[in-house]
Order: sequence, then structure tokens, then C-alpha cells
Amino acid sequence: RAPAAAADAADAKRRDRAIAEAIPTDQKALFAAPVDWASIEKHDVVRTKLRPWVAKKIVEYLGEEEPTLIDYVASCLMRRAKPEEIRRELALVLDDDALVVVVKLWRVLLFHAAKAGSEREGAR
Repeated sequence: RAPAAAADAADAKRRDRAIAEAIPTDQKALFAAPVDWASIEKHDVVRTKLRPWVAKKIVEYLGEEEPTLIDYVASCLMRRAKPEEIRRELALVLDDDALVVVVKLWRVLLFHAAKAGSEREGAR
């Protein structure tokens, strides 16, 4: 049984790597990539995956949690805001780092959307 679990974990890791590699790295292509918002919402990705990620990044850049800023970014994602809008607002606090954070955020968003979408397809 243990080898089967290890094989499943290896398969999951390979799937995750394939998903990550399919996400554009170029900012323009990344921000233009379609987002599977239905999967994001169905799997509560903003609350379970993105909000903790944003909180971690805010602490990393500012040295402390900023609940208002974290709530703002989460609310932007919940209402399907464009990455440029999020960047503009974050730039007020993070200056030039805002673009770096939003590019990473968008990659994480697309990764979890694709992962949730593939899990949904696998469940059929």
C-alpha cells in the first residue's frame, strides 16, 4: 500500500509541475491568460489558498500583517478584479514591489485555478 501512496504523491507532484510550467512567465501573457473563476469560486481558492499566500507576502514585504490590505486583495480577487487594478492599489504601500507581488499572485491564482479545474475533471 505504501508504494501506491508514494506513486500517487509522485503523480500529483508531476501534475503540479506540469500545471506550473504551463502558466505564462511573461507579465503581459500572464495577465492576459484566462482565469477559471468558476473553479476558483467552487473550490473556495481565494479563502483557502490565496488569502494565506497574500498574508505571507505582506509580512515578507512589510514586516507585519496588515489585515486591511489582506482583506482588500482578497476582496479584489473575489470580485474578479484585473491584476493591474490590484497592482495600482498595492503600489501605494509596496511601491515597486507591487508588480512583483501581483505577478507572483497571478501565477498562484492561475495555478490553483488549473489545479482545481483538473481535480473537478478527475472527479467526473
